[in-house]
Amino acid sequence: MPIISSHILDSVNGCHAAGIRVACSRLQPSGDREKVIEMQADESGRITITVDTTQDVQGTRYELVFFTREYFSQRPDKDHTKTASPVNESVVHLDLSSVSERCHVPLMISPHSYSLWWSGGNH
Repeated sequence: MPIISSHILDSVNGCHAAGIRVACSRLQPSGDREKVIEMQADESGRITITVDTTQDVQGTRYELVFFTREYFSQRPDKDHTKTASPVNESVVHLDLSSVSERCHVPLMISPHSYSLWWSGGNH
């Protein structure tokens, strides 16, 4: 079963985004959405999700939602969020149809932007 993992980094404070809430959902081609898991990143800003893709039909995608506004609004040093950002979440859609092992999606976040890339084995 493929693994989705991420390392979320707070680029404003130069630290791991420990405790950021992340939701993973399965998106069917029909438009149906099924929540796989909702979790918080560990102390090192990391998440790991094992997904069962054996019943996926062609066109199934996975969605990761990183709740960035919530994360920054709960930080003790939230002065940098005085200007409200229209960015509530950072959302990533993944196609795991050709992933047999791992899809790693590191994410750097700030209140007004994010940057991501992917890496993985056996893609």
